[in-house]
Amino acid sequence: MECIAILGAGELGATLARLLAEAEISRRVVLVDADEGLARGKALDLGQSGPVERYDTRIEGSGGLATADTPDAVVVADPPELLDATAEAAAIYGRGQVPLVGQGLLIVAGGHSPSIVEAAVEEGLPRERVLGSAPLAWAGALRRSLADALRARASDVSLTVLGLPPAHLILPQHAATVGGVPVDAISAVATRRALDSVRRRSLGPVTLATAALHVLKGLSGRSRAQLPVLVRLDGEYGHRRVALATPVQLGAGRIESVVEVPLEPVDRVALDNAAQRRFEGEEG
Repeated sequence: MECIAILGAGELGATLARLLAEAEISRRVVLVDADEGLARGKALDLGQSGPVERYDTRIEGSGGLATADTPDAVVVADPPELLDATAEAAAIYGRGQVPLVGQGLLIVAGGHSPSIVEAAVEEGLPRERVLGSAPLAWAGALRRSLADALRARASDVSLTVLGLPPAHLILPQHAATVGGVPVDAISAVATRRALDSVRRRSLGPVTLATAALHVLKGLSGRSRAQLPVLVRLDGEYGHRRVALATPVQLGAGRIESVVEVPLEPVDRVALDNAAQRRFEGEEG
C-alpha cells in the first residue's frame, strides 16, 4: 500500500500508526485529527523514532483528509467526532467517509463498527471493501482466557468467533481446539467461564490496534488470511443485511469471501438473536 490514513490521533490511532510504520506495509501513514496540532505532534514524534526503530515509513499529521488525496485504506480509530456519539451519529459519520475512501478500503478499528460498516455500504461502498477489525481482538482475548482456564499456551488455542461482540460474542461449538483437541470435549465449563469473562471486558488501544494491523496485512496482498472481522452480511446464515462478526477470507485489497461456519442449533439461535439485536440498533 502507498498510503494509509488513520482517523483519530488518540491512543488507538497513534498506536496503530506506530505498528504500521514498524511493519512497513505502507510507504506513508497520515494521522488525521480535528486537533491538527495533536496529529502533527504525534506524527513528528513517531517519525523521529523511525531511525531508532529502523523503519522508513513516512508519518504525517493533518487536520483533515482531502478528497484529492485518496489513500489506499482509511482506518477509523478514535476520531473526536465519535466521542460519546450515538449509533445514529456514527452512521452519519460512516456515510461521510465514503467520498474520502474512493476506491480504497474502510476499516473500523474502534467503536461503533456495526453502524459505520452498515452506513458505508448503504451509501454505496462495496461491502468487500468495508469491515471492522475488532472481532479479531475479541478472538484474541477469548484465546487468552481459554488458555488461562485450561493452563495451556494461548498459541496452542485455535478458534473463531461470530456475533456481535462483546455482549453477543459467540464461540461456535467444536470451533475451538487446544493442540488439535476440541476445547468443549476437555471442559465445557471452562468454555462457558471464558466466554462470560470476555463478554464483561473492554478492549484497550494496543489490542485493537494490533487486530487492525493484522487485518491490514491480510488486505495488503502480502499474504492471504482467514480472520474473524465485522462485515455486512448479505444472506449468509440466512440473516438480514446487518453487520456481524464472522470469519472471512482476505485477499489483495478486499474481502474475497465470507466463510460460513457449520452451526449447531444452539449456535444458530444465538446468531439469530445477535442479528435481531443488531437489526434493532444495538451496538453490542
